[in-house]
Order: sequence, then structure tokens, then C-alpha cells
Amino acid sequence: WNNGNEEQLGSFLQTIRDKSPNVQFQKLIGSCVPFLNAFVQNQNGDLFSRIHRHPLIQGYSLPYEVGHAKLVHSDWLRSALIRAVCYCSSVEDFNLERIYLELTCLTNGYSLRFVETHVQHFFNFFHLHPMRYSRDQIIYNKFRHSWFNYIKMQHELSDQLQQFDDNGQLIHLNYLYEYGARYQFNEQFHRIWSEYFNQHPNLSIPNKTTEFTIDTKHHYYATTINSVIGSNRTFTASARDAILVDKIAFNDEFSVKQDNNDQQQLSSIQ
Repeated sequence: WNNGNEEQLGSFLQTIRDKSPNVQFQKLIGSCVPFLNAFVQNQNGDLFSRIHRHPLIQGYSLPYEVGHAKLVHSDWLRSALIRAVCYCSSVEDFNLERIYLELTCLTNGYSLRFVETHVQHFFNFFHLHPMRYSRDQIIYNKFRHSWFNYIKMQHELSDQLQQFDDNGQLIHLNYLYEYGARYQFNEQFHRIWSEYFNQHPNLSIPNKTTEFTIDTKHHYYATTINSVIGSNRTFTASARDAILVDKIAFNDEFSVKQDNNDQQQLSSIQ
């Protein structure tokens, strides 16, 4: 922090705390500070950060999940790679963290094809596959900045969807992997909806008074839910959260390109 005194820092942290009440804060003053999973250091006036792991926590372990663990760990690996590029200010630290994540999946029994598919998808998201083997700090900074912009866009989209939901203008739909290619589903949905609701005052796409979210899930989860209900067991919040694997917002300018990437990833995994 070099934008003011301690009082201004406290005011800044309070702003974040008000916006995100679930975020925990522990104020520490020093040249280097470990906090949760981040290590932050002041290196001659420059901010340096990387992933921090508590020495007492077992390494190379995946989160325990009940149900279709492969889908959950797929989502975990992508999230962990995004966290790595956001936390690691140095390209060397990022590459070490990427290798650590790859070894974690391999150590826990996942195939090399599984790992390669997810890592390639991560770098290809911004068409920067060579970044995987690059040690160029300038290129890495641009790659990192792209992810920051993407995350900011996702947060803004989430706020917009919440506003639509509060106004009763949000429609939730489900898409099963068994339906086929995701991009084909989106195209057909867009065509059918436009055909039947083109003149509707609220539901027509040009009016943009209604938004859609399509929750992607596997048929396996429907079977699991029925089994749990039939056995009178408690369906935990973590299992419910695992059902929502990939949420997107649907509008008239939806991205077919991203859906193609998602479908290629799923085809390689299955």
C-alpha cells in the first residue's frame, strides 16, 4: 500500500468489506505479508505477489467431492489456473504454480490427456498458447491483464443478472450435456425463441428487457438427486453447488466461439 497513510488504508479496506462482507481481513504491517493463499511483498516499491501454501497443509491434493468428481475437479483446475495468473506477478512463479497444479492432477490419477486439455483451453482462451512455455515477463503481463479484464467483466455481468433477477426479468434454463453440442443448442434456442416471441413486448430479444441464464449440468446429477431423495438423505450445499458447472448469460450477441471451446473441452474429457 503506497497510496496514503494507515487511516486511508483502513477506509479503503472498509469499502471492500462493505461490498464483500464474506472477505476476511487481518491488518499486518511489514515488507512481506502472507494472507490466506497469497504472499505479498514490497520489493523496492514494487508490488510482488505469488501463491502461498501453509506448510502444515498436505500438498498435491484435490478437494474432496461426493458425486461426479471429474466434472468438479475440471472446474477446480480451471479456477486454480485463473487464481495462479491473478496471484503470481512473476512469470517464473506462475509457471511453477502451473506445473504444481498439473502434477496434482496426475498424482491423483487423472490422465495426461485430461491435464493437457484443460491447460490448453486455459491458454487458448485469449489465443496465447505459446504463453505456456514462455518466460517473457512482458508477454505474461499482457496475458495477466487480459484475465483481470475478463474477471471484471464477469463481475459486472453478475451484477447485471442480479438486477434483472431482482426485477423479475431473469429466466433460468437448464442444458444437459446429452443434448449435444452446446453451440448448436444455443443457435437452435436463439432461432426458436426469436420465432415464437419476436413480437412479444417483454420477451422479444431486441427489447432486451429479459435476460436468460443457461445452467449446464450432467444427467448424472439428476440421477444422484433422485437417489438421495429416495433414500431420505440430506443433500448438502456443496453437492448442490456442484450441479451448476458453467453458467452463461444469453442475449442476441452471444458468443459462439466460446461455446465451441467449451464443447471441445468436454469432448476431450468424456
